[in-house]
Amino acid sequence: MDFVPEIIDEAVVLNAVDVCTNGNDCRPCAELAVGIHNWLVAHKLQYLIVDFQDEKDVCTSILAELLQLKKRLRYPFLFCGMMEGPKKFLKSYAYNDYPFFAVPEEAVAFIRKTQPNLLKVDLSNVKQGEPIPCTRSRNYRPEDAEEAEEPDAEPDA
Repeated sequence: MDFVPEIIDEAVVLNAVDVCTNGNDCRPCAELAVGIHNWLVAHKLQYLIVDFQDEKDVCTSILAELLQLKKRLRYPFLFCGMMEGPKKFLKSYAYNDYPFFAVPEEAVAFIRKTQPNLLKVDLSNVKQGEPIPCTRSRNYRPEDAEEAEEPDAEPDA
């Protein structure tokens, strides 16, 4: 799964691509949430607009991680292109601060109307079309990755 920034009406929208559908305890999605946090801080954005582009199934790990990030940052987190399953999951975690939006343009208009000062950020360093970098979490153990990458040794003949 990747999130790719796009500037729409002077606001950044993260488009979800190659959406993960793994579900609970998905380490790559947890690591992606760390990357989103770092990316938001580096770009001095104080809002998050995510467009899931009408994907029917979305990994519950990324949704839960985004909600945890929302609690920590206390920024507006706006979700677009959400089908009923992912919406239901977010509502079950008490996501009710903002409406769901059909398209990102509606979310941008909502921020422009309710908190226009959030959009007064220099976006010249945002690389559109390039996935935001994923950061390994502190719990990542390199030896796990090495074991997964090594092919099974063949017995000597």
